[in-house]
Amino acid sequence: MSYRNIILFFIFFITTTPFEGQKGDEMSPYQEYLLQLKEYRKNCRNALKPYRYDGSLTTHFPYKEYTYVKEIEIATIQNEIYRLSFNAMGIMDDGITIKIYDKPKKYNKRTLLYEKENVTGSEFTIETNEMIDKFKQAKREQGYEEKVVTHLRLKKLFIDYIIPAKDRVFETNDEDGSETKVITKGAVILAVGYNNL
Repeated sequence: MSYRNIILFFIFFITTTPFEGQKGDEMSPYQEYLLQLKEYRKNCRNALKPYRYDGSLTTHFPYKEYTYVKEIEIATIQNEIYRLSFNAMGIMDDGITIKIYDKPKKYNKRTLLYEKENVTGSEFTIETNEMIDKFKQAKREQGYEEKVVTHLRLKKLFIDYIIPAKDRVFETNDEDGSETKVITKGAVILAVGYNNL
């Protein structure tokens, strides 16, 4: 390949955006969805105020014929109170369940710190102070001494997104009568901030 062709390739690659290549200003439904998610991320981050922004994560998922779990992990620092801002506006189908634990799903004995069912098309924030209280109460019930319980803290949070089962849907092509499976997807955005006043 000559240098001229390489330079032309890079010029084409740099000047083309992922939204170009279609006639006129039309965008595909998927491109419109991605633009919407970008706006949802901004709203999610704004909901953290006055907490200091620490990071965010967008979790994409397809609906399947069985219920399954996607788990994410968040590390916390020292004894700071955290605010978690969820934006589920990217879920347009069946609602998911969000559960927050102190340990990953491979552990049988873990403490459920928070649960919200049927999350779809909404935004909400929660703070870790209530979760810390639940965590300490669970340890008291397990027989830990109070002097130990007072020094306990949550080092990590494990957030489980439970995606419900959904029946297969097929679209029929009018021209040849062939059927194709319709894949339904969703996305939930999480922004995290901590109280550093």
